[in-house]
Order: sequence, then C-alpha cells, then structure tokens
Amino acid sequence: MTERWARITACGSYLPKEVLTNEELIERFNLDIDSEWIKSRTGIESRHWMSADQTTSDMVALAAEQVLENAGVVAADVDRIVLATISPDQPSPATAMRVARLIGARCPAFDLSAACAGFLYGLDLGAASIRGGEERVLVLAADARSRFVDPKDRRSLVLFADGAAGVLLEASDAPGLLSVCLGAEGRERPGAEVPAGGAREPASHATVDARRHFVRVDGKQEIFDLFLEYTREACTKALKAAKLSLDDIDLFICHQGNAHMVQLVLDDLGLPPERSVCDVAQHGNTSAATVPIALAEAHAAGRIQAGQRVLLTSVGAGYTFGAAIHLF
Repeated sequence: MTERWARITACGSYLPKEVLTNEELIERFNLDIDSEWIKSRTGIESRHWMSADQTTSDMVALAAEQVLENAGVVAADVDRIVLATISPDQPSPATAMRVARLIGARCPAFDLSAACAGFLYGLDLGAASIRGGEERVLVLAADARSRFVDPKDRRSLVLFADGAAGVLLEASDAPGLLSVCLGAEGRERPGAEVPAGGAREPASHATVDARRHFVRVDGKQEIFDLFLEYTREACTKALKAAKLSLDDIDLFICHQGNAHMVQLVLDDLGLPPERSVCDVAQHGNTSAATVPIALAEAHAAGRIQAGQRVLLTSVGAGYTFGAAIHLF
C-alpha cells in the first residue's frame, strides 16, 4: 500500500498595513527610551499593528485567501481549518468559525492554544487529519498582541506585533512532512502570560485596575536559557525521527521572538545565518504567526526550491515547543 503523506502545497501570509517604526512607537506612547535602546535589546526596527477596525479573524481570513489562491483551491474544497492563536476575537466561539464564514468554507474549524509553538501543533493535527483520510487542511496561525500590550510596560510594548500566516496541507503519495515532534513542560513561571480574563481570574474592576489583562513577560535570561534548551530538544527529536542530520537541512526557521534569540539558536546549533531566516527587524514578535510568516516570505522570495528540506521550530509560553521537517 502506498504511504499517505501530508504535504505543504501553498503558503500565504498577511501583515497589517500600519507599520510602526521604533521612533513612531516611542512618540505615540511617550516612552523614555530611544530607537537604539529597542534595537540593541531586540533587533526590532519596526512592527505591524492592526487598525482599530480590524481583529484577529480579519487577518487570518486574508492570509487564508492568499494560501488558497496560491494553491489554486477554493474554500469549499477544504476539509478542516486549524487555527493556532492566543489572541482570539473572543473567548467563545472559536475564532476559526468566523474565519470559515469569511472565506466561505463549511468544514470542521477550531482554535488551538499553544502560544508561539501553536503553528507546529497545528501542523501535527493537520498531518494526522490527512493520514486519517482528509484531503486538504488549512493550518493557520495568527496573533494580535498589540491588543494585549501594556502601554506602561515598555519591554512588551516594543516587542510584540500582529500578523497571520498559514499553509495548505494536502494528501500526497510523495513525501512532504517528514517529521513533527512536539513537547511541553508546565512551569510555575510560564515565560509570558495574560493572568486575568479566564475562569481563574474572571474580569472585574479589580483585575482591570491591577492591569492583569495585559501580557506579562518573565526575565529575559530565564526565557533565553529555556528557549535554547527546548529548541535543541525539539530539533534533535525531529531530525532523529526523519533519519536526518542538520547537514541535510537547507533552510532553518525558528521562532522570530527576538533577533538575539535567533542568533543564539544558530550559534548553539552551529548553523550559518545564510541557511536561516530572521525577519524580526521588520515584523517584531507575532507569537504563533512568526514561523509561518517567515516560511511564506522565504517561499515567495524563492529561498525554498523543490527537493529542499526545511526545519521549522518554535518555543511558546507554558512552555510548549516543537519542530517539523518538510521536504519541498
């Protein structure tokens, strides 16, 4: 019997039109820092933020439409929509439901929450759906972190951004996703969190006054150390599962959380910059969307050719982590 593979046949992305440079961000929020302060600590020079009349599902729908157009497929042909986000339009129902309506799809559609590793988790679910008999699965990721940053917390304010991207997975007789390996370790300090707004701390005057509906980020060194540890673990497992080594990888894409973080990973794995992608300077940290945005842009720029292997990896709050290898 011929093996059934899940294969990425198209990519797409959407970035909001509003681009905030460091200087514009500093002026808008009256920050007591300069552009060099931001750039030296994050590598970020600008970021995209949604307009006041946009929401997460709007971004996702535009990214999904680009994916479908690039694949030459209509929404009615999609069997499943998986959306990775920690910035849903509302707690319920799932944001994926509005996305399905906006693009004209009628199929199972749901959200998953795995923070910055969400796209990898989505690929795993999408591949399982393909192996189970479905033909086409949209795996999407988006975050609107500008809606959750505290104007009084310059550390998160300068870091986070908005964006959406995704891929179409299709059933194939030819190899595509060679491996997907996921992991998680629940820690008392999760790296980043929005403390209130859920069942543990329902919204109240007290939680609003205490600014507990904004994202809070743990110490930089602790996050960097765990990011390296989990990235190394995920990549090692994915390479082993695919019976490959790093020498077999043509392009490496990790979570674009911070330019220095990307460089630390490259140094740790012994990979040269020319075999990787780093777009943090232009896009900032779009959480779950960083990896698929980088993938879509690399593909559109011709950096990914037929026969090449791409290693995708990310680490998210909680902590969640994962890696996937795809043969294009």
